[in-house]
Amino acid sequence: MAHSRKLILAFAALLLATATLALAQGTYTQIDYPGALDTYCNGIDTAGDISGYYIDATGGYGFLLSNGTYTSIAHPDSTNTELFGMNDVGEVVGYSSVGFSYNVATQKFTTISFPNAYITFPFAVNDSGTVVGYIEGENNVKLGFQLNSSGRGTSIFLPGALDTETYGITTAGEVVGSAYDRGGPYVNFSFEKGKYKTALPNVQGAIVLGINPAGTALVGYYTLHFPAGFLYQSETITTLQFPDSIQTIANGVNNVGEVVGSFEDSSGNIHGFTWTPPADAAKK
Repeated sequence: MAHSRKLILAFAALLLATATLALAQGTYTQIDYPGALDTYCNGIDTAGDISGYYIDATGGYGFLLSNGTYTSIAHPDSTNTELFGMNDVGEVVGYSSVGFSYNVATQKFTTISFPNAYITFPFAVNDSGTVVGYIEGENNVKLGFQLNSSGRGTSIFLPGALDTETYGITTAGEVVGSAYDRGGPYVNFSFEKGKYKTALPNVQGAIVLGINPAGTALVGYYTLHFPAGFLYQSETITTLQFPDSIQTIANGVNNVGEVVGSFEDSSGNIHGFTWTPPADAAKK
């Protein structure tokens, strides 16, 4: 399913000459939940805490990683829990049999269900408690959504697209996502105050999966000779490829430039990772 962001990609991408390509310097750190078969990392806050999920012999579970300590998170009504984005005030969103938010301090789950949706997949939450993600409606059509803390929802559907998915939101409420039109390429966009704007206009085939709270950096993946993650900042694309990996996806980025994602090794196992820019390497 698309919401689990499996690292099986079938896209060919073309990087246009108008975008500057840079090779990633900095520090990669592998993340594996103890005893897990696969580990996925999806969200990161300003302090460097990480949210994600892992799979072991008994099922799938969410986790939080803070100051080197892992905490397993399991929704009480499901044997499968996936955590995605997080904010700086202790909220994480995810999916089990339903979409939910999780309060780290109180350990309370709150169901997230967009009005009239069959399925609601929340992917990101900002410090104001506004959640974005996508829903599946009639005929499996996907619509992006924005749902504020008072329960007021907005559908997000790029005009002319077949499916629209939203994955990230800034502190100011700018939403980013991607849309697909039958027979055409994916289109990345931002949505704010009812208006759509093209994101990554100089890169074809890239998929945007996250934005930092300040709105100055995008992450996702694209394909050169291999599927690779990227950080797009100041009109420069930095390619992120975990050493010796087959595929890499970048899912989240914080305001200090730390990126979180997942990669597949040569044996087909999935691991989480962080990438720290050179200037911040001493903080890890």
